[in-house]
Amino acid sequence: MRKDYAIGVAAMAILFSGVLSSCDNSDVFKSSDASPLEVQLAKTPDFRLYSGSEVLSTTFARTKGDVSVNVNYFKIQDYGGGKSEWMQNQYPILYQYFDNAPEKSTDRNEQVSQAEYEAVMSYLANHPNEGGTTCNLTRYFIQNVGSSYDNYQLKFMNGASVHHTQEVTGGNQMDYLEFNGTHISDYNAHYGPRALCVDIPLVSPRYRDSYATLKQDDHYRFYVIEYAGKKNLYLCFDYATKKYDNGQMDFQGDGVYNDWVIKIIPADGSEITDPDDGGGEGGDIEPDTLDFYATDHVEVNLSVNDKHEEGDWIHTKLSIHVRAVTDVEIFIPVSQNYYCDVDDMNLVISHALDLLKYIPQPSTETFEIVNSETSDVYEVSATVAFEANGIRITTHGMTAGLQEYLNNKYHDGLTFEIWNYYNVNAIDRETLKPYLDASTVKFTADPTLYVNAFAPIGDDNHKNPWDCVVTPPAAYSVFAERTPEKYYDYDVIYKKQ
Repeated sequence: MRKDYAIGVAAMAILFSGVLSSCDNSDVFKSSDASPLEVQLAKTPDFRLYSGSEVLSTTFARTKGDVSVNVNYFKIQDYGGGKSEWMQNQYPILYQYFDNAPEKSTDRNEQVSQAEYEAVMSYLANHPNEGGTTCNLTRYFIQNVGSSYDNYQLKFMNGASVHHTQEVTGGNQMDYLEFNGTHISDYNAHYGPRALCVDIPLVSPRYRDSYATLKQDDHYRFYVIEYAGKKNLYLCFDYATKKYDNGQMDFQGDGVYNDWVIKIIPADGSEITDPDDGGGEGGDIEPDTLDFYATDHVEVNLSVNDKHEEGDWIHTKLSIHVRAVTDVEIFIPVSQNYYCDVDDMNLVISHALDLLKYIPQPSTETFEIVNSETSDVYEVSATVAFEANGIRITTHGMTAGLQEYLNNKYHDGLTFEIWNYYNVNAIDRETLKPYLDASTVKFTADPTLYVNAFAPIGDDNHKNPWDCVVTPPAAYSVFAERTPEKYYDYDVIYKKQ
């Protein structure tokens, strides 16, 4: 990745300086001059901030081998355990798209099946010099198809005469795959693993010709080929080489793009259209004529975690995707009794103290984003304020300059993720859910669109029952409700009236 920027992260510490005491020591409450007891939370909030696939900061502990910063390439075989809460915390982009990864269960292991391989190679042999040269996908899975292993009789010329010839198998000489200057590791014409590529534009695809140690830039085509009743997108290379060896040899391919083929699968699960339309990330196409991702908007998902059979805990994960010049406020109307430590609450109640005086202090996470080209410094933050009748989350710092920088660098806005924790001894999920469904959102500057996001889960893609309603201001009305058959989620989209 080209290092033309610098990101500095300054995370403010989250301090909770409460005085813990047993009920036997009631003297601590008698003096009006004494420091007030601060009721402790069930657990302090966690934060994460990212744009595109770039995690800018997180309060989650890093582990050895954690590469969640600067991650844009995931080999699916490295995550054989499937989706998990760990994956959701450490690799949210992979978690988002994991269900759409191509299946491993073929007779060629990580690569496409023998039947698909043969069908693709046959099509390409019968359709030379076709296909397109552009593809607008930036988030996609790749799966190796392989090579036809065609042999080429290369002629070394001495003027108009053939000095000598040499036979070369094209597929044996092709490796070091690159998209947009990014090396896609562990790929050659022989083999490649299923992998997710995130925010790697499918432009300037090239390979290295190891026979002549050259990189070949302009010997590719995108083909749409129907197999098993479904249109699929394939990136196809034609072998070319150039060398001097007791004569000049310059072989610019035979026009049949079957020397190395890679299957391209849109990460969002959408259908393939014409290659020069980029394979069409259909999940991003909105009803009517409004271009959703080209329109300023804020997207919010609030969800409760699944139950754990052992050592259960309850948390909500709030994701706020800000793709507009606005700050955002979310209010979750949950009583202090449910998000604070039960022992502390009992201590205060037993001394007949005013609960409003003993709520936890706000938690704030602050980050700096520095553009090294312009030296502009953008400070953004998220604050979780605890009130007797709810939790108030606010974001700060999205400006027009920051939005432009993030769009140019990561092709995205800014995403805040906040985890709040609840006391399993005070409330269960079923009781908590109605409170969460009464949550609200408002903005310092109203975006054109607001999206209340709901995700599909399970093999049948049913709506996640633990995703919550977050209602916008009265100035917004429902514009569209997505359906899993067409949009692969259950989002409710509101438009400013």
